[in-house]
Amino acid sequence: MFTGKEKRRYERIEKPFIVKLQSIPDEPKERISPDWDMVVSKDLGAGGLFFYSSKNLGAGTALDFKIGFSTSSPPIECVGIVVRVKEQPYTSIFGIAAAFTKIEERDREMINKTALDISRLGNHNLKRAYS
Repeated sequence: MFTGKEKRRYERIEKPFIVKLQSIPDEPKERISPDWDMVVSKDLGAGGLFFYSSKNLGAGTALDFKIGFSTSSPPIECVGIVVRVKEQPYTSIFGIAAAFTKIEERDREMINKTALDISRLGNHNLKRAYS
C-alpha cells in the first residue's frame, strides 16, 4: 500500500506505443550506429515514459526518442534521460523509466490532453506520472 506523498504531476496512459530510441553519446562524433532500437512503451505521460528493453541502458543515459503517438501525425521527437532501471526477475529484460528533458510544448500538451480525456471517460488504466 502506498502511503507516501504522490510525486506524479501528469496523467499517464497505460497503452502501448511504438518507440524508437537511440543513446546520445557524450561526444556527438562518438555515435556508434545510425540505427534506432525499437521498443514498446508500457505507459506514456507528458513527463516521460516506461518501457522494457533487453539492454541495460543505465540511469543517467541520455536518449533520443521517436514516439509513434498517433497514426495521423508524425512521431513525437524528444530527448530524455533514464531515471530508473529495474532488472526483471529470471529474465534478461530491464524495465526502464525515462523523464523527458527536451520536448516541444505542443507535444507535451497533446500527450497530457489525451491522458486527461481518457481519464474523464473513466478509463482506470491511468497513473499519475513523474514530472
